[in-house]
Amino acid sequence: MVMSNISNLNLPNFSSLENLEKKLPPLHAAKAQTIIRDRWEQLVTNITLSAPVEDTWQALTDPNLLKYWLAVCHGSLDKVHTDCVLDFEDGEFFLCQPLVVQPPSQLQYLWRWLGIGQATTVTWQLEPTEQGTKVTVIEEALNPPWDWQTWNGEGWTGILEQLAAYLRTRIEWRWPWRRMGPYVQIELPAPVYLAWDQLFNPASLKYWLLVSQGEMAPTQSLNILMGDASGAIEMTVHEIIQPGQSAPSFLPYANFSLNRPAWQNSVAGRFWLEPAGWGRSLFQVFNYGWESLPAGLQLSERKILTRFWADTMQRASLMFTPSSIPAGPHNW
Repeated sequence: MVMSNISNLNLPNFSSLENLEKKLPPLHAAKAQTIIRDRWEQLVTNITLSAPVEDTWQALTDPNLLKYWLAVCHGSLDKVHTDCVLDFEDGEFFLCQPLVVQPPSQLQYLWRWLGIGQATTVTWQLEPTEQGTKVTVIEEALNPPWDWQTWNGEGWTGILEQLAAYLRTRIEWRWPWRRMGPYVQIELPAPVYLAWDQLFNPASLKYWLLVSQGEMAPTQSLNILMGDASGAIEMTVHEIIQPGQSAPSFLPYANFSLNRPAWQNSVAGRFWLEPAGWGRSLFQVFNYGWESLPAGLQLSERKILTRFWADTMQRASLMFTPSSIPAGPHNW
């Protein structure tokens, strides 16, 4: 009875106010959406050598010769689609996979720093000249670190000059182990701000960094378990810049130092994140200052720390997998 009375009422009709979102959409209702945000970068470096093409090719591919000017080669660079390792014998190495082997003119391979960093392509081109051989090396990367052009670009000139010196003298020209480093990176499937917040909350630090005690805050110290075989290390935090805090990049980083009882001094370091394409980021850590440690400990401790950071980065990446209980690499 009540419903019948209501239906008989002569209510006003506001049809002109219907579907207003379609008739007059709010300003800025149409939202732009980023689909792709990529950087492709290329480094091209060349040198003219006095050695013939055949000798140069042999120096590029023969493990018995590579160790004198570049790195110790475990495996072979002339076997297509077969992994090998270029080992710098200080804890750091490249995992490589040859793609093109055309003696004595072209060698191309993928390589990945510590087996977990971003993969790039390296192409060697050899051309005979009246003087000997023109060597061109090309490295190509997708969304590499922002300082990639500086570090790798300057690195290639040094590598080619080492190759030239070796071919002239047939003595070792490899650089000794480096007081800078280790440098470790891993790509994460999350944008920078989200990745930073997820990595550096207290619960996450216990998982990927193996923090047993302490707080990630300026002037504070953290006790970190490196593993059953490696013992512990103390991290002292000096500075933390949060996402969006500091112009012009507004990217986050943390400066710290590390110490172990036998070191008698500390080694400096930094964590930082930067974009690696849309919706992805590159998590990085770097140490420096090994010359302040006792000479007999520098190389062995650097190797231990390199392995620790590689395992740490792998655990960090597992924070972003769908698995509800991530299972990481062992810490011993």
